[in-house]
Amino acid sequence: MKDFFPFKVIFEPARTFAGMAGTGWGWPLALYALSMTAAAALLAWLPPHFIAGALEGAALPPGRGFFFYLAVSLTGGGILTLFSCALLAAAARFLSAGRLALRLPLAAAAAGFFGIFSAAAQGSTALRPAGLAVAAAAALFAARAAWRDRSLFPSLLKALLALSALSLAGDLAGGLAALAGSQRAYAGVQYFFALVSLLWLAKAAAAVYAMSGARAMTAAVLALLGAMAALFLAFNLGLLPQDVFQVLLLL
Repeated sequence: MKDFFPFKVIFEPARTFAGMAGTGWGWPLALYALSMTAAAALLAWLPPHFIAGALEGAALPPGRGFFFYLAVSLTGGGILTLFSCALLAAAARFLSAGRLALRLPLAAAAAGFFGIFSAAAQGSTALRPAGLAVAAAAALFAARAAWRDRSLFPSLLKALLALSALSLAGDLAGGLAALAGSQRAYAGVQYFFALVSLLWLAKAAAAVYAMSGARAMTAAVLALLGAMAALFLAFNLGLLPQDVFQVLLLL
């Protein structure tokens, strides 16, 4: 069982991620599909009031079921994963060389501007043209980052997809907490696996880009902040329906 790929991702992440170049796409894609299916099933099964009570500010769209959640999880989640991976590639490449004290403020300033602008675009018709331009620029930036690092990008993407093993474990644990009727336990499970996923994401970046743990963690945090800012920007510009936005926030 120690050679079972999902277990290797969970218990031997550094060694597993370092060998991603020689790993096929089968397991990463299968884990992603299983994780999204489990997440959709959990969202369809949980009562809306349970989610709202467990996670402050979270809400499920009314009148939606498993197949809607599954479609949003697979397609929207897949696009968000690709975008996050491209941002991580860009951040890892930028932070892997040079002095971190000099490069970090530049990267943080870019991420901060993106986040502040995404929030400012909410309900603002005046900022809509600029918002669309920023959204297009972000998409082009991500595509360029993926293309520039095309020798390493597939390995990084497979690592991100393989992290679905943690999401799947989190969904199973969350289901058990929900069966026990404990909103606090469910919230604790979600936050715990979110933290572990962040740590494992940094391990993936460190392994693929041969960078230090501190630089990799910084790149991972910046990439996730950028992905969340992009998600809010798309919603605030009206490019993303509210029910889709609500589901993506819970993945």
